[in-house]
Amino acid sequence: MAKSDEQNVIMLGAINQNANDLSGTTSNNSSRIRGIRYIILVSTLLCLASIMSNIVTFNFTVLCISPQYGKELSHANQSARNASHEGYSKDDRTIIFSSTAVGALLTVIFVTQALQYFGLRIIFFVSGMLTAITTMLVPLAVAQNGIVYFVILRVCQGISFTICMPTTGAVTSSWASLKQNGLFISTLSSFSQLAAVFTMATSGKLCTSSFGWPAVYYLHAGISFIAFAVWVLLYRNQPAEHPLVNEIELEEINRGRSTATMLSAAKKHQKIPYLAILSTPAIWGIWAAAIGDLMTLQLIHTFSPQYIREILGYSVEHTGFSAALPVLVQFLFKIFAGYSSDKLHILSETAKLRLYNSIALGISAFFLIILAFLPQGYPLTGVILLTLATSMYGFNGAGFNKCATLVSRQYSAFVLGHIQILWCIAMLLSPILVNALIGEGTIYDWRFIFLLHAFFSLITNVYFCFVAASDAAWWTDDERVKACMRSGDSFWWWKGEPQKI
Repeated sequence: MAKSDEQNVIMLGAINQNANDLSGTTSNNSSRIRGIRYIILVSTLLCLASIMSNIVTFNFTVLCISPQYGKELSHANQSARNASHEGYSKDDRTIIFSSTAVGALLTVIFVTQALQYFGLRIIFFVSGMLTAITTMLVPLAVAQNGIVYFVILRVCQGISFTICMPTTGAVTSSWASLKQNGLFISTLSSFSQLAAVFTMATSGKLCTSSFGWPAVYYLHAGISFIAFAVWVLLYRNQPAEHPLVNEIELEEINRGRSTATMLSAAKKHQKIPYLAILSTPAIWGIWAAAIGDLMTLQLIHTFSPQYIREILGYSVEHTGFSAALPVLVQFLFKIFAGYSSDKLHILSETAKLRLYNSIALGISAFFLIILAFLPQGYPLTGVILLTLATSMYGFNGAGFNKCATLVSRQYSAFVLGHIQILWCIAMLLSPILVNALIGEGTIYDWRFIFLLHAFFSLITNVYFCFVAASDAAWWTDDERVKACMRSGDSFWWWKGEPQKI
């Protein structure tokens, strides 16, 4: 027996032994928590949302800090007056918005590599503590009446943000059964919607209360500390390592997985077949759909409060609720999409991916086009159209996001890590693009911005539908990859088959 085969047998035996050790007797099984994976799912979602919430806070509090809307604050708002600020110029806001993306882009490759070596539990917890501390320090940085300290903190928040999509992929790959893949990926990838709903709603109330806008940051920092403290106690990198997972649940999670996939997932320092992944058309379709989706979502999450306030004419307090409503509906649609995708059996898996992705990017683009031509003076209609356009993007969890986990399996953290890079690029480009096009902030400027993003969504969706796939890629089988590499064919990574001599 070859050395690698012996190692695989030993590793597979260790996996089975872990399952047996965890199960013990029937009475021991009954004493363990059934459905621990769902607790892991919810806990991870809350932590992901807290990271995103800490970033989104500025999207709304910029309205509270600005003296332009200071007259809307409560007369009892002594905290806000004590933390008075000259407000930020258009260029300052662009720098502050983009600094998060800069921090993320500078460290995303390093964080992804660290994840491979140290495991998710350590890296995600460290990221959580970083975002909590930096968020707590924001009011002190703003009080300096300059953007330097604030930008440094935003860069640190961006560093924490880099772990979000790899976490989504890693948790889904390790803890979701194949039949629940859609539910897990849709739920976890909805963290940005959950974050926006909570932050927009609470910020509107706190900004106009006696606590003032600094309370927004203190509240979010406190939630982050608590959420990550609970998560690090609950989470383990593999189900077989968890003391509360019984044999029944472990079998449910691993049902349908190949031995090669489980062996690869159990390796702490697994080698990633970079060239093979990059030569797969479906992967490029996933990334294309992702950038089309993320550019528009970044527009909505970052600038919808400004659009609702300046074009639709809502007050600061009502802007918070109006901006949260579309994202709340999107969050609910995302959970529904993931669940219904797993339960829908009249269509093939690939057909479902195309259908749900087209709803996400196609129908949402349709509503954006209608919103673009909505005349001023129809605030309720504007909020309804914005809600419809935003909510349709919730179906992306059963579109390109689910496609990524189905095709890449144990390497989904790597594939989704590149979606994280695209998200960082969208965070960087969106403020620059919008502020360059918005001019005086007239309704005609917003019309062009909405039409541009709608067109981009449609184009990227067409490409995704053309190359989408649902079967596991050949390079998820480690033994097949090794056979191809031993064949001596320089282009094994492109062909996916050993050279026959």
